[in-house]
Amino acid sequence: MTVPDPGTPPTVDWAARDACRNCGAARGGAPYCGQCGQKAAHRLGLGDLRQETWQKWRLFELSVARTAGRLLLRPGTVAREYVEGARSRHVHPLKLLLISVALLLLVLDTTGFLRAGDQSYLGAMAMMQRYANWTFTLGIFAVVASSLLVFGRRRYNLVEHLVLAAYAYAVIIGLNLVNQLPLLVIRDPALVLPWREAAKWYMYAVKGVVLALAFHQFFELDLRRDAWRLVLALAVFVAVDWLLRRAYVHAIVALLYARAA
Repeated sequence: MTVPDPGTPPTVDWAARDACRNCGAARGGAPYCGQCGQKAAHRLGLGDLRQETWQKWRLFELSVARTAGRLLLRPGTVAREYVEGARSRHVHPLKLLLISVALLLLVLDTTGFLRAGDQSYLGAMAMMQRYANWTFTLGIFAVVASSLLVFGRRRYNLVEHLVLAAYAYAVIIGLNLVNQLPLLVIRDPALVLPWREAAKWYMYAVKGVVLALAFHQFFELDLRRDAWRLVLALAVFVAVDWLLRRAYVHAIVALLYARAA
């Protein structure tokens, strides 16, 4: 059967024909085409247009909402379930992480969180903001390094450690978003700089709590026996995270000097 000419106006009875409107193959009454997989087409209504637009452009799915709600208190459990095969139950960790990073960058730009400070530094900050996406990946590498160095690869491989890091850091980024909410409401530029300085300390403590919870749940630690491992993992994370951030800053400074030369 030939594919209908797209330039030909549709006839009234086109939707009743037992042929795929995408490839022209006979459907045999099936709801989906056996050739190309498209669903049987019908006359469009307003509800169809709204639904198809939502399917194409939606950012959040039900699985994202379900995973995010449970992830807040059980990041390590969600990561372990995903690694052990419960893939349909939870949203893909990298998808969740990318959504979190995109939202945080949008909010940081709206609140001016990264731009607050001495005007003489704004030119440099503008350039540093172009590389802001990379700063959110540094902590993920630090989580992977700490979990691998302390807990090893006897039970989980490198990719599975990365799944844990992605889920844990999605929670951390989500809590950073919550930390920005007052700045979105109050909209006082004078509040941004002191808020940022204070956040350096208490958000790092929040990060430690999330990681401790994630490690405990993912590796199913017995705190009476494995508390020292948990403390060591957090110490390694802090050290690696600090080293990565220092290296990042030095790289950006070198880039700024190279651009200015």
